[in-house]
Amino acid sequence: MESVALFSGCIADTYESGSRAALARLLAAAGLRVVQPTGQTCCGAAAAHAGDASTATRLATVNRAAFAGQARVLCLASGCQDTLARSLAGGPAVEDALATLDRVAGQLHFRAANRRVALHLPCTQRSVVRSEVALRRLLARIPGLDLVELPDTGCCGAAGLHQLAEPARAAALRQPLLDALAASGATELLSANIGCRLHLADGTTIPVRHPIDFLAEHLA
Repeated sequence: MESVALFSGCIADTYESGSRAALARLLAAAGLRVVQPTGQTCCGAAAAHAGDASTATRLATVNRAAFAGQARVLCLASGCQDTLARSLAGGPAVEDALATLDRVAGQLHFRAANRRVALHLPCTQRSVVRSEVALRRLLARIPGLDLVELPDTGCCGAAGLHQLAEPARAAALRQPLLDALAASGATELLSANIGCRLHLADGTTIPVRHPIDFLAEHLA
């Protein structure tokens, strides 16, 4: 069985543990095995956003050692992937987990959802990682799913450390998305970036999850 390495990150190490388990189930159904190398750490994006280049460089060095010898590293958070890829340049390929799932989707079978779900496409997913097409194809495989894609209103307000450094402005940027979510009639919201999910979830009572959680929940 082919193995792929999985990046866990810092906040995501705990917050996305369920999503990593969900990804492992999906990949196993497609004949792939997930390994999670020890010794890995934060991608360094937060340090870079804060202007702390020395910490970002140190974290990159740690991750290069942790993923040495791996052929491919999967990343769940679109906001982490570009920084991680630059850290591992010349080493293993870094890929969005959704893109990997899309390539093996012919081996996956899903049961019906029969409900309305909203989809948020983070800036990093649309402009950097570019896995939004893969995600749409994956969700289209779930029978009965009524998917409502939230409008592109620009940044949701999370933007690296922006939600912490400028909370009022971050909340103002988030509001058009929350209004669209409330008007959509959706029972939950899917978003592929951890920072966006945390920020959006802080403004609504509607559950906000990673799309991989939703896909695994409907795995037949």
